Amino acid sequence: MIDFKELTLADQATINTYFQQGQYNNSECTFTNLYIWRNCYQVQWAIVEGFLIIKPQSGDDSWILPPYGDYKKHDLPKALSLVQNYFTQMGKPLIIRAITEPIANVLNQQCPDLLKLEEERDLDDYLYSGEDLRLLKGRKYHSKRNHLTNFRKNHSDYQYERLTKAMIPEVEEFLERWCAQKECKGAFDEGLICERQAIKEALREFDTLPYIGAVIRLNGQIEAFTMGEMLNEQTLVIHVEKANSDINGLYGAIHQDYLLHEWPEVPFVNREEDTGDEGLRKAKLSYHPLELVVKYKGVLQHE
Repeated sequence: MIDFKELTLADQATINTYFQQGQYNNSECTFTNLYIWRNCYQVQWAIVEGFLIIKPQSGDDSWILPPYGDYKKHDLPKALSLVQNYFTQMGKPLIIRAITEPIANVLNQQCPDLLKLEEERDLDDYLYSGEDLRLLKGRKYHSKRNHLTNFRKNHSDYQYERLTKAMIPEVEEFLERWCAQKECKGAFDEGLICERQAIKEALREFDTLPYIGAVIRLNGQIEAFTMGEMLNEQTLVIHVEKANSDINGLYGAIHQDYLLHEWPEVPFVNREEDTGDEGLRKAKLSYHPLELVVKYKGVLQHE
């Protein structure tokens, strides 16, 4: 039986070692993401035959992320066989989610006919040119530049600041206002409540997790907050981007200012998935991604 264990801060170095081996491009591959969402998704992990196996759960549904490790050095079919046996003993089907194209190719080569793959469009990450998002050049960004010009004209005294530990109580107060604005009050809005909890987890571990955060103040009050970190050697991942939606252009301002101030040379930006939210999908497409990091769900062929 595989001994899955709870994720703790002490596991950060171990988890990062496996992610760094593959320079993965999907947003799941940061310790920060796993840690801050660990309570919402009951995240557990284990090392099986040299592979990192991450097991989230939502309600009665559980699955694994793709095995992360050295596919040439270790026995992937054996690792998956052991994981499959674990799920069988638990009375559950083996489901693998967030399978990217490169990993799908490895699975098809080393474990042919094992899995049936289907794209989960709601989980595809949006990957952008860092330079495009910083400079917003060209006709395709004309409306974005206009929104920013109007915002800066109407709020010429706004302040951009890098997050410090002293600001955390103010950011938490902003989160409460943001949540009230979104009316995240009960089970119907469980996703928003979970997201607020995840952000608070990140803030609580400001000194330990490797993200960089930033805020925008209007009239001295925080009205926007964002945070991100390097996903791999060339790609920044934006974990959080929240703003007062009543202030026109504020989202665009925190988005551009954060990249200009904190990441002036990063080649690529991963802005994570849209989770099927049509408004969010429209907003992310409007920034013209270079590509979507396609993710598949894999289920056993005989299931």
